[in-house]
Amino acid sequence: MKLEKFKSATLFCLVLISIILTTQIWLNISIEGIFIMFKNKEEKTSELLVFESSNADLIKPEKLILNNNGEHTLLLNETEIGLIYDRILEDTKNMLSVILESKEGIESEKHPMDYMEKLRAGRTVELEFPYAYDYKLFAGLLGVTKAQWEEIKTIDTVLVGYESNAIYIVDKTGGSIYEFRSKTLKSSIKVMVDMINRGNIYSYIFLNEVEPERYSPKVIIPINISSNTMAKLSSSPEMVENNAENIAADFFDGDISTKRSFVDPAGTVVYTDGEAGIRISKAGVIEFVTYSAQFKDQKDKFDLLEAVNMATSFVNNHLGFPKDSYISSIEQITKNNRLYSCIVRYDYRYEGVSIINDETDMDNPIEVEIANGEIKRYKRIVKNIKKTSEERSIKNPLEIVDILLERLNHDKKIDINNILIKDIYMSYFEYGLSSDTYMIPVWVIEVEGNLGATGKYVLNAESGVILSEPY
Repeated sequence: MKLEKFKSATLFCLVLISIILTTQIWLNISIEGIFIMFKNKEEKTSELLVFESSNADLIKPEKLILNNNGEHTLLLNETEIGLIYDRILEDTKNMLSVILESKEGIESEKHPMDYMEKLRAGRTVELEFPYAYDYKLFAGLLGVTKAQWEEIKTIDTVLVGYESNAIYIVDKTGGSIYEFRSKTLKSSIKVMVDMINRGNIYSYIFLNEVEPERYSPKVIIPINISSNTMAKLSSSPEMVENNAENIAADFFDGDISTKRSFVDPAGTVVYTDGEAGIRISKAGVIEFVTYSAQFKDQKDKFDLLEAVNMATSFVNNHLGFPKDSYISSIEQITKNNRLYSCIVRYDYRYEGVSIINDETDMDNPIEVEIANGEIKRYKRIVKNIKKTSEERSIKNPLEIVDILLERLNHDKKIDINNILIKDIYMSYFEYGLSSDTYMIPVWVIEVEGNLGATGKYVLNAESGVILSEPY
């Protein structure tokens, strides 16, 4: 009897191993991908993690949405599902690289913009990027040397039909959606999505499907968050006052003994050698500037991909990127029809949630300006973030919208019928720029409308109090 039990157990194990290996071979999933091992959340949130990134790593969506036959889920890159999130993103990029590099064996079809309704009603993964990427730049960042399909102008959003591994590229500039199919396109996205669908996840709704005259197609909100809470966070600068010298040395090849230095009345430490300088404030704002870059003759060959490569490399070599960093925007300036300078901006998130601080003059926490093929300016304010024991309840976003519209109508006498809600999303709002600060959950509402209304409004997610508004 014991021998038979042993044989049965052995047979079961062999069958299980066979299933695992077959899944790994057919779907190209690693053993870690099959058995999703969730990491310890407390360990990950205890301090800021800084690492080296490639340009491909820094292509991340502003929103990653799972569309499942009319039902929707907004997926955040948080600890519990981080491996699944990363797998979906990696597989999507791999499929895009295959498509952008060659037309061989690829079937394509062009659709109007309203085809998005059909895609959202099906089974797709939707990646909405923070800004419209130039098509050739996007391909270059993925490592594609010669991009095909040059009729595509920009890449705003990418969708994957995970039942068929079809790829859809949304080009709002050209006003079209491009569909690509090929037998060579394979991914494990369906497996990843099925894992998510088996969990206890929130249901979301696109509000333009209910009120198209009031909400843009970007607005997606949870249907019910009555019992949801978010933790209050504490933060401190990535540097402390006594290592300002070490940070400065990193920008001057390790030697600052011959550099002039002084401390201004606000406590900001300044180092300079006449050609470049660095300012390090007590609040953690670090700014490095080269004085000669803008005066040199314009280079004949200098393109956007080269500029982004320089910016990413410079950040990697000088303090690095915080966890979950991504390219948030690229601003270009041309002279004589050639690229002269650009500003590459990077952002990062905590547990999938963005961080804002309107007391700094920076649009994003990391900015690199390239002028004439050289680093002109590098500025950053990155924080070490820790979760506190204090939880904040979250108001339903529709309540927040009502509070805002009432304010605009009552205080600013604005006709709310002319207001378009462009976007609604959760964020963490940081108080001030002192050495130790707190971050609380907020709703951010982007509005388009009459003069005096257009812009971003930040409201306390618990109370609905307006904390920041455009002027």
